[in-house]
Amino acid sequence: MTFANRNLLTEAFTHGIIRGKAQSKDSETYRRLEFLGDAVLRLAVSESVFRDSDGNVERLHDTREKFISNHSLARAAEELGLSNYLHGSGSGNVMTSQLVLAQLYESLTGAIFVDRGYETASKFVEETLIREQPDRPPGSSTSQRVR
Repeated sequence: MTFANRNLLTEAFTHGIIRGKAQSKDSETYRRLEFLGDAVLRLAVSESVFRDSDGNVERLHDTREKFISNHSLARAAEELGLSNYLHGSGSGNVMTSQLVLAQLYESLTGAIFVDRGYETASKFVEETLIREQPDRPPGSSTSQRVR
């Protein structure tokens, strides 16, 4: 996927701990895009789960929560190699923690939404996160990378 606004990618992959700065402003880090990406992700997963459901609301909720857990988001971020693009100077443990990886996935989802719209962001979530849902064909390969 190619971005029209490459500055969004810089923001999406900038952690708050940057060498030479005690704490970057949220507007310079992935936090704002993470906030937006979280909302887009919840909607995209909810839409997919609803579309493929038998109507049981408890099952809808449980399935959505499974997909949007930090563990699932971190696994998707690892498969995409998102930590390779992270800018920051925190310790290796912080920078590659499950929480940071999950936040990167949300941030990238937010950046895709801002740059390309909901349809593209939803397709990204479908191909990189929801593809593991039973009764669905496998999504894109794990060698997919951000450009």
